Amino acid sequence: MTPPTTGLFPLHEATRRPMPQGVRGALVREVSPHPGDILRTTWHPATTGRRARLGPGALLLTWTPSPSGGMDVTAHLGLNTLDVTLATWPNLHGDWSTIVHPTVYEALALHAALRVATKAFATV
Repeated sequence: MTPPTTGLFPLHEATRRPMPQGVRGALVREVSPHPGDILRTTWHPATTGRRARLGPGALLLTWTPSPSGGMDVTAHLGLNTLDVTLATWPNLHGDWSTIVHPTVYEALALHAALRVATKAFATV
């Protein structure tokens, strides 16, 4: 099976199905400050060999079917020196993009604010 195209798409289009083969997850590219608004993502291809790190401030969503028919969703955040698990949501049903939206928005906004503060302190 060939991996899906890597163009920008609304996450809600993919939430009810397992991730396609050949991808590591959905990389969040755009997030609105409005709760429940659309998250725009691109597929992040699976790497061969050693897993590549996310870039600083990158947020990757992964999901797998749960035994009870929902999806187990995990958010990974790229930091300067490592990737961390930001949050997990077990057994989400239906379009779960609105459930993860607040956490995704807040984490990306906090990371952007920290990046600005770090640069400001570096110039002092």
